[in-house]
Amino acid sequence: MKHPIAYLLTILLFSLSPAYGEENYILKEEVHDLYFENHGRVEAIQRANLSAETAGVIEYLGVNISETFKKGDVLLKISSVLQNAKVKEIKHTVVSNQLDVNEKKRRYLRIKNLRKQNLATKEDLTQRETAYTRAKQTLAHSKEQLVQMNEIFSYTKVTAPFNGVVEQRHIRLSEKVSIGQELFSIYNKNKMRVVVAVPESILKKIKKHQKVLVEVERETYEIDFENIVIFPTSYNYSYTFRLIIPRKLSSSFHDGNFVSVKFKIGEEKALYLDNKYIHRKHEVTMVYLKKDEEIITQYIRLGKKENEKRKILSGLVSGDCVVVNAK
Repeated sequence: MKHPIAYLLTILLFSLSPAYGEENYILKEEVHDLYFENHGRVEAIQRANLSAETAGVIEYLGVNISETFKKGDVLLKISSVLQNAKVKEIKHTVVSNQLDVNEKKRRYLRIKNLRKQNLATKEDLTQRETAYTRAKQTLAHSKEQLVQMNEIFSYTKVTAPFNGVVEQRHIRLSEKVSIGQELFSIYNKNKMRVVVAVPESILKKIKKHQKVLVEVERETYEIDFENIVIFPTSYNYSYTFRLIIPRKLSSSFHDGNFVSVKFKIGEEKALYLDNKYIHRKHEVTMVYLKKDEEIITQYIRLGKKENEKRKILSGLVSGDCVVVNAK
């Protein structure tokens, strides 16, 4: 004979188990956010096209396409043999001109003292002064040339103007480049935005609810409304939204990508059903509906997907009881 307590537990468990062994769910209306959805294009706020500012042969490439870099990193080096030789030549000229200035100054001061003692003519003084002035002008000109040549020499090393990533590389190693030739197209990955157009008719609703979701690579991110800039376009019925992407999220976005952008415009009451209750049979969508202790097949029409649930457009009403299967 069974123990009385065990017998009572068996009866209790049997009474709590659903009929037919199915899992029941009674539908009821749920309140969900209502969104306007459109596709937006990701673009970099800070970008640059780097060009060669001196001619030569590429002797070093520090980065390749899609590689990241930091501000000040050397991206490329151009052969500097000619530029280096020119710098040395001008430096030698500067030293020579400096010696000439010193000599002309010494002669000028000597004649000046002699003139005070009436031991030199005025013409001699004027001649020495003119020679000294010309020597100083020549020295100043050679120093300017040295500064310019040093700047040209610095162009043989191309450094990154900001932290970023290489979008395009227009040259190859050992290739000869000329002044003005494009080298790299780069952009700052930490300064991105999404550009999306919305109709004017929902602008007030968007400003009222101030909730924006961006979906990229199956991940959804909420953008703070303070990071959104609204611009009227050339059409009076459309506005352009520029969504500034926070730095902490920028690693998930890439320049040129298209992403899904959702703007909350209100709320709605509707029936939603978990995917596990929904079945496909003979190319139609159906559920198992429980009516009067019987399981029947009910065809339904589905709407949008939200998380693991689907919106029910027709076929079911609030209060209906559905089961996972008919077994």
